[in-house]
Amino acid sequence: MGKMQVTLIGVRVAGTPTFLPGAEVNKHHTMLTVICNRGKNKAGVEQSDEVTLDFWGKYAQTAALYLDKGREVNIIGELRSHTVDTGVLKANGKRDLNRNNSVLVDKFFFGSDSKKELVARINANLAKAKDEGKLDPNATITGDDLITVSRGAAYDYNPALAATTGLYGCAKVFVKGTGFIVPGQTVVPAMAVAPVDTVAKDAEIARLKAQVAAMNPQTTAVAAEVVTPEVVDAFAG
Repeated sequence: MGKMQVTLIGVRVAGTPTFLPGAEVNKHHTMLTVICNRGKNKAGVEQSDEVTLDFWGKYAQTAALYLDKGREVNIIGELRSHTVDTGVLKANGKRDLNRNNSVLVDKFFFGSDSKKELVARINANLAKAKDEGKLDPNATITGDDLITVSRGAAYDYNPALAATTGLYGCAKVFVKGTGFIVPGQTVVPAMAVAPVDTVAKDAEIARLKAQVAAMNPQTTAVAAEVVTPEVVDAFAG
């Protein structure tokens, strides 16, 4: 089976990425939107295209750590599409469906100039400023003095750290079943349910039935039907 390969050159991150941690590294998932400006139309209105990118595994970690808003990136990936049910019925009775496209990232490269290119450009501007008398010709400042290109150290996703910041690198952390992490808020696992003590529940049912029967002996038969586990839960609640 074939696939639709997509190449995006010089696109920029449009907003804060979202990082969805997985149980294993290869299950990590980062989503973000990139934007490409196409210039102005005849009416003078700026035009642009937006594309959602999906990163998985180690790529998801790298994207979350370093792809902040405005960062330029080059992408090679596969076009994917999926249908989303809006929950709305059209006039003809059919469901209103939206067709969404995204790009599954196979490879990506940070964009913009390299440090070497930036330093060379600054040095050329400094030399020009000296020639024009805008800068002391004896000044020894260079492009290396004016620019520092560095990145924070990479680190694996840490749930405890994310709980205090709500972030993993540049990305907001979204935990399935609980939503976006709010700093300082205790995260309760979605499936954390206390075990049911069936013996205690049966004893409580018997006690309630006895109480009802004691109020009016004629209601004994009815009590057996009315007092159910659901009733016990309602009293306990």
